[in-house]
Amino acid sequence: MHQLLPFIVIGLATGAVYGMAGVGLVLTYKTSGIFNFGYGAIAALDVYLFYFLHTDHGLAWPLTALVCVFVFAPLLGLGLELIARLLDGASDTIKVVSTVGLILIVAALGQLWHPQTTPSFPHFLPQSTVHMLGVNVTWEQIIVFVFSLVASALLYWFFLAVRLGVVMRGVVDNPELVAVCGDDPVRVRRWAWVIGAMFASIAGLMLAPALSLDGVTLTTAVFASFGAAAIGYFSNLPLTFAGGLLVGIGGALFEKYAATVSWVGGLPPSLPFIVLFIVLVVTPRTRLASRRPTSVAPVRRSYQAPTRVRLVTGAVVVALLALVPSLQADHLIVWSAALIYVILFLSLGLLVRQSGQISLCHLGFAAVGAAAFSHLAVGVGLPWLVAVILATLIAVPVGALVAIPAVRLSGVFLALATLGLGIVLEQVFYPRHFMFGTSSIGIANPRPMVRIGNWDLASDSGFYYLLLIIVVLCVLTVAAISRGRLGRLLGAMADSPLALETQGTTSTVLKVLVFCIAAAMASLAGALTGMLYQYSVGTYFRSFDSLTLVALVVIVTIGEPWYAVLAAIGFNVIPGYITSSDTSTYLALLFGIGAALSAHGTRGGTTPRALRRVLDRLGGRRPVQPVTTPTSPSGPSDDVVPMPAGSPATASVDVPAQPARTGSGLVVQDLTVRFGGVRAVAGISLEAPAGAITGLVGPNGAGKTTTFNACSGLNRPSDGRILLHGADVTARGPAQRARRGLGRTFQRIELFDSLTVRQNVALGHEAALAGRNPASQLIGTPAQSRAVAAAAADAIALTGIEHLADQQVGLLPIGQRRLVELARVLAGRFDLLLLDEPSSGLDARETEQFGRVLLEVVRQRGCGILLVEHDMTLVRDICDRVYVLDFGALIFAGTTEEMTRSDEVRAAYLGDVAVTANAAAADAAAADPVTATATADQPTTDQSTTDQPAAFVPVTVGQDTAAAER
Repeated sequence: MHQLLPFIVIGLATGAVYGMAGVGLVLTYKTSGIFNFGYGAIAALDVYLFYFLHTDHGLAWPLTALVCVFVFAPLLGLGLELIARLLDGASDTIKVVSTVGLILIVAALGQLWHPQTTPSFPHFLPQSTVHMLGVNVTWEQIIVFVFSLVASALLYWFFLAVRLGVVMRGVVDNPELVAVCGDDPVRVRRWAWVIGAMFASIAGLMLAPALSLDGVTLTTAVFASFGAAAIGYFSNLPLTFAGGLLVGIGGALFEKYAATVSWVGGLPPSLPFIVLFIVLVVTPRTRLASRRPTSVAPVRRSYQAPTRVRLVTGAVVVALLALVPSLQADHLIVWSAALIYVILFLSLGLLVRQSGQISLCHLGFAAVGAAAFSHLAVGVGLPWLVAVILATLIAVPVGALVAIPAVRLSGVFLALATLGLGIVLEQVFYPRHFMFGTSSIGIANPRPMVRIGNWDLASDSGFYYLLLIIVVLCVLTVAAISRGRLGRLLGAMADSPLALETQGTTSTVLKVLVFCIAAAMASLAGALTGMLYQYSVGTYFRSFDSLTLVALVVIVTIGEPWYAVLAAIGFNVIPGYITSSDTSTYLALLFGIGAALSAHGTRGGTTPRALRRVLDRLGGRRPVQPVTTPTSPSGPSDDVVPMPAGSPATASVDVPAQPARTGSGLVVQDLTVRFGGVRAVAGISLEAPAGAITGLVGPNGAGKTTTFNACSGLNRPSDGRILLHGADVTARGPAQRARRGLGRTFQRIELFDSLTVRQNVALGHEAALAGRNPASQLIGTPAQSRAVAAAAADAIALTGIEHLADQQVGLLPIGQRRLVELARVLAGRFDLLLLDEPSSGLDARETEQFGRVLLEVVRQRGCGILLVEHDMTLVRDICDRVYVLDFGALIFAGTTEEMTRSDEVRAAYLGDVAVTANAAAADAAAADPVTATATADQPTTDQSTTDQPAAFVPVTVGQDTAAAER
């Protein structure tokens, strides 16, 4: 034990800094909902300033520290708060990339400051020692530990006892309520960012001594606080500090054995990231759920040039690239590297742009391919082509491994998991003999020793043409994926994985599939990179460069495959022609600035309207009338496409034949749903038989949507059973229930905003065909394609939205989006529909026709409908039976006529006082409805004293309460 004490002391000091840094990181995440990947960059900037003032200009270190922590760090915090406000409503990908941009900027600034030899940061705290417990401890270690502990404790006390701290806790859950109480949420968050920046500054100054004054090194050192934050579930401050201590002590103990135990090599600096990855994988998803309500990201107009234009442009580009060996022979290696990176960017684009999955370890896949090819071609002696194929396939299980956190996590947590995995792969596995080893020259990657006529594949020009052929094949493969079933499923998953699951596709299988495809393509690119230079080393595949690749994929906003081409030119070609030693650094700085300002970027890209018109004219495409919502900044409400004749408001109902399975419908038995200690639904039972429309009504907060979510598999019941056509589906997921015939719409519309109306509706049928089989998700049969097209056309015609079929659904107003969502569920092979407030956004005439459509669907298809609706006129007109919930309990079951006479229902909507005041009116209504209706508009004395509006009164005599309930 005595031998371990020195390392424990070192670990306590370092771990305390990790814990303090993690506490500041958690503070900003809790209050803003943005996880600051650039947290280490803030620390590095303060370290830069400290070195500049103290070392270069001789300013006393206490004064320098005060300037850095109490002046410069708050200014950085204010700047971060401005960026956070710009990111409000942005997608998770944009939030991650914007903060990653800060890392690229700071790393580039450090490289420009010291382009040749990077100095080390000096110790500025006392280095004298004291003897404690038989161990010599430096005063620096004592000061660092005590200061970190006190600072973290003070912040925790501040959160509990000071009003501003309490308000910071409240702004996480409900910033609007904080504003109502008299506090400005913006000011509260501004203080949180300032405090977080100050903690980052202190952590950077305490970790920097003896480290290189390099932006990547300093940023990675502070990255260790991510592991501490993960142990604290990104929310618990004391647990985060304790996690930092554990990470610090563990790393120090591993350091003791690193020199004597071979397998420990590389583990000490990687331990925080190993902890980060493991915690993210094993922690329950409910612990990692964002507490802050998510806002809707603005929808950007998607555009793809006509096929004729794309084919001609592609042919011209390939022809120009084919001339490179003749015209640019001196830069052939540069262009060859660019071609390889086109493959790499395309594979990353499948994840980030197409499927919405954030991967920060992509070069790790390429490293696996380069190492595998070398060992197969040189070590085992396999033929070149066999070695290439096997090296490509070897990365598939690695992609499946990385997909494990993708199955459980999304957004920022997936980015954190892949960041940690990439760093661990570089620090722990790259030096191993089964990858690159420790030799400075790396491992051999031979080119193909093949000659076809005058074409020598081993020569520079011959290998270039081989690369060009492989790139064209990869482009065609990605284009086929994008335009096929898999591409539609990936786009849908990026927009709304929830909706895709409830249409019948198992998204976990889809995520694993796309990670495996992307890993295989990246592995191929890695093997080709090694062949280009004929040797491969780990420095070709630095984990930090994966951040740059992701930033480029996002900030180059044109469509595929051109984003990959332009990104490769920026990353490889420009530095090859501008040979200044600082060219790559300046480009990295530009990439970082572009990433930091990418708040208004988009996965689908944007194209100026004038350019779209020119391309459409060249391609022979007819212009599509633009559609904007009434609240859209792109135009006034009168730009909305008008509802033509034949819409649900005027069309006659003619339901196309749609095969449906017969069944007994939906049965809910003693359903109970709890969220922590809150019982949202309490032991309710109901039935929604086939061939009938069943209503589920109640005041706001009664538990209707919670019941729907439990029925469709989105909420796990605490007790009770869900039966679908007699089969117990309580333990089944939403996709399995959808494939058994359960379809649904949502109170908060869930559509695939980047896709067209026709594609959205088609996925209502196609998603279930894709199911959970990877082969079915990859490609469909011609017969299935015809069935999907027919079902989509029928559903579009039924809902009267033919004029919107080719419009991007994300640009439609809410009423038309409701119709699209209904059309999508009608296109599927569902025989039990859960419709959650489907008439919201429709006017009275559209609602009336909408009800007739539902009645005809039930009559002709024999399906059942469970309807949550606030429009009581619609409920009365179409529902055969109604269930009423209040505070999670079932208070009524019966017909609509019985519901209007129920005292319990009136009490739920009006309160007991109103029920007593109107009891006589209700009895009179039953005897003489005409007289009662005529007198209902006269308020009684008791009515005027209630908190409920008089518009509720007609419910007691069977009148419409839709306006009142809204």
